[in-house]
Amino acid sequence: MTEAQRQAVKEKIVSEIARITKDISGLEEVTKPVGAEDMDEITRMDSIVNKSVNDAALASLRSRLAGLEYALKRINDADFGYCLECGDEIPAPRLMAMPETAYCINCAS
Repeated sequence: MTEAQRQAVKEKIVSEIARITKDISGLEEVTKPVGAEDMDEITRMDSIVNKSVNDAALASLRSRLAGLEYALKRINDADFGYCLECGDEIPAPRLMAMPETAYCINCAS
């Protein structure tokens, strides 16, 4: 990986962290418990379903954020960008799409 590619991946990670942090804040707002006393049964069920969907999205974003933060810590390590399974270099386009990945396409599947 060239230094320019490494810098591009680092910039991608930083921008993704900022975007995901903002998305997490928004989801935390909509996943707060809702008082059921003023709702009819259909509205209450709809609220429960929406909360479940938003909770799953929030968990997914938190997981991705942790992966991106770890990748940012490792970006200057000599083994960053190399597959943990086979040791081959992970192609730069894959790292740009998924900077938190630790596996090449073949080993990930």
